Amino acid sequence: MPKLLIHSLTGCSGCIASLMASEIFPNLLERVEVISFPFIYDEENMEDCDIALIEGCVSQKAQIAILKEIRSNANKVIALGTCASYGGILNLSKEKKAYAISEYIEIDGVIPGCPPPSKLLGNSIMRLIENKNLELSMKNLCHNCPLNDLTDNTFNTLIKKVDFSSDPTKKNDKNKCFLRRGVLCLGPITREGCDHTCINNAVPCEGCLGPASKDYTSNLVNLLSMLDISKDIELDRSIFFRFSKPKT
Repeated sequence: MPKLLIHSLTGCSGCIASLMASEIFPNLLERVEVISFPFIYDEENMEDCDIALIEGCVSQKAQIAILKEIRSNANKVIALGTCASYGGILNLSKEKKAYAISEYIEIDGVIPGCPPPSKLLGNSIMRLIENKNLELSMKNLCHNCPLNDLTDNTFNTLIKKVDFSSDPTKKNDKNKCFLRRGVLCLGPITREGCDHTCINNAVPCEGCLGPASKDYTSNLVNLLSMLDISKDIELDRSIFFRFSKPKT
C-alpha cells in the first residue's frame, strides 16, 4: 500500500477541500496509507512516502526548507492546483511574491486548476495510486469548446473588455464565442481539461489550468499581439499575473 503525504503551503486550501469532496476520496483512503494530512492530523509527518501532494505556492523562505525535506523523502512529488503548479493568484499581490514549487525542487507532475476539475483530479489520483505517470492534454481549451464552431479564428473583433466575473445575463449570448463578443477569453492559450465549466456558466476562460505548451506569459503576449484590443485592455496588467508568475 503506497504511503501518501499531503502538505499545504500558501493558499486557500481549496484544492485539498476539492479533493476531500470528490467521489474519488473514499477510494483514495482505502488504497493508500496517509502519513500526513493537514485537514486530518494535527502533527506534520515528513517521513518517507511514495507520493507527496503539495498544495499552495511558495511565499516564505521557511517553506523552501520544508519543500526540500519532502522532496528528499518522497518518491514522487506532485504540485496540486494552480498555485503549486504556476504560482497562482497570489501573484496579483503588490506586497507578496508567489512561486511555483518547481522553482525550488524537482517535481514529478502537476494537477492544475483553481481548484483542479473533478474529472482531471480523479483521473490523476488514480494514476498516481497505480504508479503511472500523470497525463495532461497538450491541446488548448478551444479544441473542444462548446462554442468551437463559432470561435473568432480571424481575431478581427475589437476586444473591449476583460471580464472574468459570473453574470447570468451573459447567458443570453451563450452561443457566441467570447472573442466575437469583444470579451477577452484565454481559451486559445489555456490547456483543456476543465470540462468548460466557466464557459458553460457564461464566464470566459481566465487560464487557471495553465498553458498547454511552453510558457504562459509568452503565449499570452503572442495572443494579445494577434488581437485587435482597446487601449484599456493594454493597460490591464493583471492578466499577466492572475495565475502565473512571468519568467524573468
